[in-house]
Amino acid sequence: MKKVLITTIILCLTAPSVRADYLEDVRNLGYISGEGIACNAPRYRSYELVARAYLVSSAQSDEEQAEGMYAYNEAKARAFLKKRKSGLYDCGEVRERFENQEIFKTKLYKNGKLKMPDGKVIEPRQEYDVTKLYDINSNEREHLNEYYEKLAQKNIKRAQESGIYEKIRRAEATATAR
Repeated sequence: MKKVLITTIILCLTAPSVRADYLEDVRNLGYISGEGIACNAPRYRSYELVARAYLVSSAQSDEEQAEGMYAYNEAKARAFLKKRKSGLYDCGEVRERFENQEIFKTKLYKNGKLKMPDGKVIEPRQEYDVTKLYDINSNEREHLNEYYEKLAQKNIKRAQESGIYEKIRRAEATATAR
């Protein structure tokens, strides 16, 4: 009885840690994906397929997978918007780093199994068709750019309505006149 209790306590204490690691991993993958798509990295679509396969295959349950997908997409959107807001600053360096990632050495099998560059094998909890994870013909970047432009226009309109926009323009004019 004591062994069962001790084992249960150990499992309860380690499970949240594993889950936190999974969510942190998928957030990091999402952030990198967001920068990659913003900077139009040539291997973005390959990255997206492997990252999504990792997200699905590493999840311990459907609930964890759903949380992981939300965390991944949120981090991806935030990174994309941040990179766009910066005027796509430093995209050359981002593309170079993006293209040389270890993730591209990952072997992805048709059933969802992954063999990581370090030799670790990740088996999905159930087999799935990896070709359905990501539509390589999607125009995701264009949709994100349209969304960014809508947000930017909304912010400009809000600033104009509050008078901030005119104050900024006057300050810019004063600064350039000096």
